This record gives sequence, structure tokens and C-alpha cells, in this order.
Amino acid sequence: MNTRKKTTLIVAAIALLGASASLQAQNVRANPGYWGDSNGIVVRSGFGLCWRSGSWTPELAIPECEGGVTAKAVAPAPAPAPAPVAVAAAPAPAPVVAPAPAPAPVAAPAPVFRTQMVDKAVRLEGASFATGSSRLLPGAGPKLDEVVNAARQYPEAGLTVTGYTDSQGNAQSNVRLSQARADAVKAYLVGKGVAASRITTDGKGAADPVADNTTAEGRAKNRRVEVRYTVKEETRVRVTQ
Repeated sequence: MNTRKKTTLIVAAIALLGASASLQAQNVRANPGYWGDSNGIVVRSGFGLCWRSGSWTPELAIPECEGGVTAKAVAPAPAPAPAPVAVAAAPAPAPVVAPAPAPAPVAAPAPVFRTQMVDKAVRLEGASFATGSSRLLPGAGPKLDEVVNAARQYPEAGLTVTGYTDSQGNAQSNVRLSQARADAVKAYLVGKGVAASRITTDGKGAADPVADNTTAEGRAKNRRVEVRYTVKEETRVRVTQ
């Protein structure tokens, strides 16, 4: 009888301890991972299991509810890598512009040879003829030799020999006399080797005086023969801009 009473007392004690432990387990404070009652205590099933909420994660596990499972230490999420800082690109170097070439020196214009016709005249006057005569006096030789040299230098040139008189005497006679004087000069030139075909003669009497016929000196200048020839000469001409 005593032994049965002791056994009953021991069982009752164990039951009280279990009830106390169960009551203590029911008083676990809930977190977002579990359902809680109005007092914030975890709601348990009839078997004493904690009711998890839809937000439950291992990190929210309550050891009293999960049979000793402890929340895992959650390593902090790595800090996001800093956004790359845009580095302003260095400005492109300015293009190197080659200096403009120096202008070429302007060459002076080359001399230009221009061919032009030149009318040259040799005048025989003064003591070349005596009054009323077509005979050449010795003093006329040097002047006529100039004409001979020119005829040789310019073989293509034609020569025009024109005779004149002073105003004294008959006009018709003066024309005949002036022609005779021109013919006398032509004969001299032909005698020096100038072709007769190159020589043209003319007599103009007292026309075109070159001096005053009222004086002896002036009349002597008007008793003359003029020899003209036209030649081509190259004249050096510098062209300017």
C-alpha cells in the first residue's frame, strides 16, 4: 500500500514538472516569423508546436519553437560597389597646323625683245652742193658713207633719197635740180656697192625748208639731200605688271 502511494506521488510530480515546462514553453514571445496571440505569445498547436507565419525564415527561428535550432548569423550583405565615377576624358590635343609655306619669290619679269620699225634719216646739207649745181662736193663723202654702212648692216632695208633746193630760181627748175641732186647721191651709193634696186629717188624743189631762205646760211641748209631708210630693230623692253 505504501509503495503504491509513493509511485503515485512520483508520477504526479513528473506531471506537474511537464505541465510547468509546457506552460513555460507556451509563453515564448512571438516574432514576425510566428503567429502570436493578443499578448504577443507564440501560438502553439495541440501538440505544442509553434505556428509559423508566412514570413518565417531560418533567421527568425525561435529556439524554443524549433527544438534548439538557433538563428543563423546572417552575414551583412556586402556593401554595393561604388558606382564608377566618370572621369572626364582629357581634351584631345589641338591639331598641329603646319605653317603656311612662304610665298614663292616673285621673279622679276624677264626682258622682252620687241621688234619695231625705226625710220632713220641722214641729211646732207650745207657744203654738199654748190648753188645751182647737182655735183657733190668733197664734204658730202663722210655723210654718205654712213648711209653705205647702214645699207650693209640692214640688207633688207630700202633707201629713199629726196633732193631739195632753196627758194631762189624758177620752181620747175628747182624741182629738176632737186631730182638731179637725189640722182647724184644714188650714183654715189651704187658706186659703193649698194644695189640700185634698193634706192628710190625724188625731187621736191624748194618744198619743206629746214631753215630761213632769207639768209645765206638758211639757204645753204635748204640745198640738201635727205636719205631715209626704215629698218627693223629689236628694242629691249621690260614688261611691268
